[in-house]
Amino acid sequence: MKKLLPLVLLGTLSYGQIGINTSSPHATLDITAKNTNGSTPEGVIAPRLTGNALFAAIALNTYGIAQQGAIVYVTEAATLANRIGQTVEVDSVGYYYFDSDQNQWHKFGGGNNFYNSDGTLSGPRQVTMDGNNLGFTGGRIGMGTNSPDPSAILDLTSTTLGFSPPRMTRVQMDAISGPSNGLVIFCTDCFGVNKGCLMINDSVDPTIPNWGSLCSTNIPTGIIDNIQCVNASTTGALHAGILASGVTTTVPYTGGHSGTYFSSSFNSTGVTGLVAHLRDGSIVDGNGTLVFEITGTPSAAGTASFNITVGGQSCTFTVDVDAFTASVVSIDCGTAVFSPAAIIQGQPYTGTLTIPYTGGNGDPYPLQQFTQNGLTFTLPAGTLATGNGNFVYTVTGTATNVTTMSILISFGSVSCNVSKAVTAGGGGSIVTMCMGSGATKNWLAHNLGANTSLDPNTLVKDIHGNYYQWGRADVVANADTPVGVITGWNTTSASNGSWNSGTEDTPVKTAIDPCPSGFRVPTRQEWVSIFNNTNKSTIGTFVNDPTNFGSGIQFTCPGNGNRLTLPAAGARNSVAGALVERGSWGYYWSSTERGSAQAWVTYFSSGSSSPTYYTGRTEGYPVRCISE
Repeated sequence: MKKLLPLVLLGTLSYGQIGINTSSPHATLDITAKNTNGSTPEGVIAPRLTGNALFAAIALNTYGIAQQGAIVYVTEAATLANRIGQTVEVDSVGYYYFDSDQNQWHKFGGGNNFYNSDGTLSGPRQVTMDGNNLGFTGGRIGMGTNSPDPSAILDLTSTTLGFSPPRMTRVQMDAISGPSNGLVIFCTDCFGVNKGCLMINDSVDPTIPNWGSLCSTNIPTGIIDNIQCVNASTTGALHAGILASGVTTTVPYTGGHSGTYFSSSFNSTGVTGLVAHLRDGSIVDGNGTLVFEITGTPSAAGTASFNITVGGQSCTFTVDVDAFTASVVSIDCGTAVFSPAAIIQGQPYTGTLTIPYTGGNGDPYPLQQFTQNGLTFTLPAGTLATGNGNFVYTVTGTATNVTTMSILISFGSVSCNVSKAVTAGGGGSIVTMCMGSGATKNWLAHNLGANTSLDPNTLVKDIHGNYYQWGRADVVANADTPVGVITGWNTTSASNGSWNSGTEDTPVKTAIDPCPSGFRVPTRQEWVSIFNNTNKSTIGTFVNDPTNFGSGIQFTCPGNGNRLTLPAAGARNSVAGALVERGSWGYYWSSTERGSAQAWVTYFSSGSSSPTYYTGRTEGYPVRCISE
């Protein structure tokens, strides 16, 4: 009977469920904690084996298909030599289950990981390397892309973020042990305080690094052993209250080690108001010199001191500032004379500017020099006349903009302004026109392509100029082009933004704007301002005739009497470029588009005019330019 009872129970259990500490099991085996207050040990203890014991089972074929899902607790990882076959992953203490399909033991919780499945981080993660290395082999890494370029081992992809290499000081860079050939860092102070650069080690010998700059030249930063301010020498003279000009100080050094240095500026102490500028340059091996340009206006007579730091060394040089005793009573800028008289934008100019003065005291004065609009004005050192005399400046350079220059002439406490117009290439001129609310704007006095040596207010053939299609820089016709159709006439409209990449209120000139430097095609609103703030009158007889070059419209600024005159040049039609309406109508482009195939223009005839007319972009009209 004792032997039969277990068999009866076993038969009963084989068709039911087992519950431990529960009378209502909900699974084949349902184990409920005896106590939940922590007073007794609870849980299930799986067979406890070492990793090496599981490895030994491989040779005995202990685990196979029948053991699929078997669970053990590994108390000690398999040794490195035994991490093969079924135990290749048994590398730490923990629960493992047997996967007969892969014939391997897998650790619980280790099935999905960074290396064998995709996923999304739920928050920030941090890995502490603790002195260990992490290496990736046999593939490519992409950040910002899941398809790194086949040619790149590391592909960083972004249109809003950059790559920031390790940042360190020069001392820290030099302390890197055995830097590899091609190692890259960002040095924060290699070229001075807060003047960093990307640096690369181009030495193949890690014991002798050679750091080079990638900022502009691949050469190391220059070093100086001894900078000798005590032996500095100065050319030119400084005078209290007078703008420094042509003054330089040369500082020698010894023990130079070749390399570059950034430009630097050093303010004066003692006598203030001066700055010593050192341009970008290179330090040579051995002995050399550094040249500082002194600028500014010294605050008083005395000694100006400059504490400089270059190539890792510092010193202080001094420059004497003399009292300025030369004086005049007045300077007559109104009778100033340029010789030659014409200054043309974009053309080299060499000449003089002569300005009378009165009441000179006969004292000497230093060289004075300044630059304006691409021109350099130099008053050589000299001695004032006792009484009346002339300042004669040499003027050299190339004027960069078409404008009316206001040139400040200052001598001691006396100053005035010389007004001088710079004309457009070809000798054209500008006219300042009223634009409303006290504002003015400079306009070219001639149409583009006109003979700018002629009076812009006298209407003749040669001031009609060129014709342009909207949004294009090419000349499509001029006053001499035959009146018939033009072979190859372009009937495709230029795209929006062709003549203005900004806005109506803040226009920005484009590369295909036909106007010269400093000028652009006016906006519709600028034409409206001309119409609303000037007096308009017609000139000549408005008759549609290809030979009628004498009619037009004239805008007169009531504030200054300046005139802007537009010839009634007609148009080249949009179909094939034939001439129409010369002498009876005038049309002038604005840079403002309307829709995708039209643009706004200014038009006028003998009886009507408007700055808000629109037409197709393939018409050919003249262009009158306004200053940027």
